[in-house]
Amino acid sequence: MIDFKGLGDFPVSHDELTGLADRDALEEHLDSLCASYGESDFVDRIEFAILCIDIDSFKTVNEQYGRVDGDNLLKLVADRLQSCLRKNDVVYRLGGDEFAIVLIQVTAEETARVADRIIGSISQPYDLGGDTPIKIAATIGAALAPRDGQTPESLLWCGDAALYIAKNAGRGVYRRYSERRSS
Repeated sequence: MIDFKGLGDFPVSHDELTGLADRDALEEHLDSLCASYGESDFVDRIEFAILCIDIDSFKTVNEQYGRVDGDNLLKLVADRLQSCLRKNDVVYRLGGDEFAIVLIQVTAEETARVADRIIGSISQPYDLGGDTPIKIAATIGAALAPRDGQTPESLLWCGDAALYIAKNAGRGVYRRYSERRSS
């Protein structure tokens, strides 16, 4: 049994390469968090955020340095993502260069601070033993529950929509779904 940071000690499906929880685990976690919305008063609801993260130009890294170095880079990215989180937050690898993070009991301002910390950490050079350190960036879209949605599907959709808006704004950018709607 793997002890995933923030999920305690229970069986969780995981990504073989990085050891992170995977897409199935994310869906189970979101189902669990959102289930409370139908059973509680608004004031009792857990506020949480989903961050949808894409590693910018990762395909170029794979093409230029090869798949082995690309896989090693993904492992280092996973480590850096985990180092940016609090005890109860969880990072997931969804596949390829896509990650997600669930932040528990956060405000919009705290979510932005975590996203900025992640962008700063991911953008630091990576030494994979070659002549030149590899530089990448992360783009992040976020959705906050219950403000942006109360189901796993709606929150993931809003997080992906915010990620799309962030990617259109450039590399290493964070956008929140609610900000996109109000602008």
